[in-house]
Amino acid sequence: MAISAGRGSEPSGFENAGQVDEMYTAQELHRRLKISVKTIYGCVQAGRIPYVRIGSSVRFPRRQILEWIEQQSYQPRPTHGSPTKKP
Repeated sequence: MAISAGRGSEPSGFENAGQVDEMYTAQELHRRLKISVKTIYGCVQAGRIPYVRIGSSVRFPRRQILEWIEQQSYQPRPTHGSPTKKP
């Protein structure tokens, strides 16, 4: 099955795949996250960041990157002496 650009009534090849997630390049991820491209590729090699390899290209699915960022986030712990709510 050939995949076309999906103009007009031509089949796009993605009819049954649902909505395809937006993909970022390493350069786009660099601009959005303010992380060097070298660091991004280091995370790819170490398996620490979600990515998709398409041939020799590496792409980063937007939704998975947002989930990954949430998983990397840490909430501050209450400091000693600060009041805590009791049920």
